[in-house]
Amino acid sequence: MILIHWGKKQMWYKIAAFGTIDLQKYLTEDLGEDFDVEKELLDLLNSGIDNSGKIFFNVLNDNLLKSKLKKYISIFIPSDSPGTLASYNRRTKQLKLQNLELGQTIYDLAQNIKHELRHAVDKGANFRPKWISNIEIRLATNFFYKLKNILVDPETDELKYDQEKIIFLMVFDLMRETKPSFTQLTGDIQKIIVDKTIADNIKRPDQVYEVFQRLAKGESPKDISTHYNVNNPQEYTTFLSDLDDLFSPQAFVNYVSQFSSTDQEKFINELRNALSIMSQSSVYKIINNISAEGANLLVNVLLFTENEQMKRNAYKIINKNFQEFLSQYNLEKPDQLKEAKKDYNAPRTGKKKKRWSVKYKKSINCNSPKGFSQINYCKRKRSGGKYKTEG
Repeated sequence: MILIHWGKKQMWYKIAAFGTIDLQKYLTEDLGEDFDVEKELLDLLNSGIDNSGKIFFNVLNDNLLKSKLKKYISIFIPSDSPGTLASYNRRTKQLKLQNLELGQTIYDLAQNIKHELRHAVDKGANFRPKWISNIEIRLATNFFYKLKNILVDPETDELKYDQEKIIFLMVFDLMRETKPSFTQLTGDIQKIIVDKTIADNIKRPDQVYEVFQRLAKGESPKDISTHYNVNNPQEYTTFLSDLDDLFSPQAFVNYVSQFSSTDQEKFINELRNALSIMSQSSVYKIINNISAEGANLLVNVLLFTENEQMKRNAYKIINKNFQEFLSQYNLEKPDQLKEAKKDYNAPRTGKKKKRWSVKYKKSINCNSPKGFSQINYCKRKRSGGKYKTEG
């Protein structure tokens, strides 16, 4: 347990190494030591999602009532944010879900929900600075491209309006489109409604204005969104926790277990080299097949974060998990080698001649081979053919 001071307030904030939130530890402390977060979540999702990825919310919510997760999730409801698999409201505990698309799995959805649940247990959330939301970024982006010719000076690429004016216009346009009765109100009443909407919903007007400035300069909406998302103080621990989860020692084990020992060694050497360089392209190339979601997250952290400590911690997390995997891999390797030796020198059955032992192979003098068999063995050895000198 680590005591963290937030101004005059202090609180106990249980975190794992490098600023990650261990969701399993948090929830088992509350829901019992035998509670398996991942199993409970996957079982719940499998009960309410069909093979096409369609979510049956009535089934999911009925089964939620029987789950211990109901303490953290009040209800599952359809998402109104395209492209976002899961989003969470910490106040109402509502979890919004999106139907799975082609290529997406229930496991992917579970990872997104675990990310949101980390927000739910993050006791430091209320003490971090306010930050622009994804909704505000989308709102500003849509409004910018809708009225770009009016908002931007074509000669200088500068905005024609100041922060207060452009945000007022953006919210005014939103109210006019979403509330038909708004246009029937007097100008004074409209202004009061818009001003109140801005005060209640725009957390960081300065950052919203920055989005307009960056768009005016030609920066892509995707890069802008990623920049603010990665640098969001609320996301620091959750993103690092995602990396810890997606590239756990077990994730490395699951990936390499599908290959031959030669290919396993090749992967390990390539990953070791990529981690030593830690460039976006080299790391992405080698870890993308383990987790595409994790690889994208890591590269976004390396590219966009303004917090150098976040970069260092991302590297430490993956390297720590890789070393844990490597320790287990090296521990098991001698036994695997013994088995390989044993199997290769097992005596043949039936009428076939028994295998040569390792001792006999080493006794052969290829400068003066004796007999047809030794001559052929030495030829294969010189030509690099498939022969074994070990057991």
